Amino acid sequence: MPPKKAMVTGASGGIGREFAVQLDREGWQVTAVARDEARLKELLAGLKQKGQAHVADLSTPEGLATAMAELKSQRYELLVNNAGFGVRGKFLDAPLEKHLNMLDLNVKALVALAYAFLGQAKEGDALVNVSSGLAFLPMPALGLYSASKALVTSFSESLWHEQKARGVYVMDLCPGITETRFNQNSGGGELKVPRAMVQTAEQVVAKALRALKARKRPTVSSGALNAFFAFTARLRSRKSVVSQMGSMD
Repeated sequence: MPPKKAMVTGASGGIGREFAVQLDREGWQVTAVARDEARLKELLAGLKQKGQAHVADLSTPEGLATAMAELKSQRYELLVNNAGFGVRGKFLDAPLEKHLNMLDLNVKALVALAYAFLGQAKEGDALVNVSSGLAFLPMPALGLYSASKALVTSFSESLWHEQKARGVYVMDLCPGITETRFNQNSGGGELKVPRAMVQTAEQVVAKALRALKARKRPTVSSGALNAFFAFTARLRSRKSVVSQMGSMD
């Protein structure tokens, strides 16, 4: 029996790369999608299964179109919608174009790829949309990023309910603070948070894959402290939550 196929976006580093590694270890054939061809080739060289690189900038119409065409032309049992980035700093300090580019990747590309995947999905297939713990916690200096992830979470939870009658599982994965290059790439340094709240990409993906096998709930938050912090934030005033989040920058 041929291996099942998974597409992982944003696979050149961080959580996306770790998804590719762990899925490969479990016998999946991975199509790794990212802009950086060299890093994709390096990733694939270390995988056991025969995967493939799909070089595309999903924030552009051309790159997104090629990824959608790939999903429609081949049989994929899993899509990990992981590609995304943040713009850190005060809203008016960054060019509008950069903010809109972020929305194109974090929201438009995720929605378009989910549409293409679910249109051909069969019973037993799964979609993982990677959101963030900030979906529940508005973060000054990452305000638009937080808002984009709030959309991803709400959208994914709705899809979970819509698709379960078909036997297709949709997961909203909300990592907390993770050891990746996110902070550097978003234009900032390290956040002022307790070390106990920080996880590795390996830990985040391992929990996601356990949840993928169980298929019990729409939203998976990685890290007990992160999940607790997000839960208790709902019991406090919005003013106190935003003030505390702003003090972490």
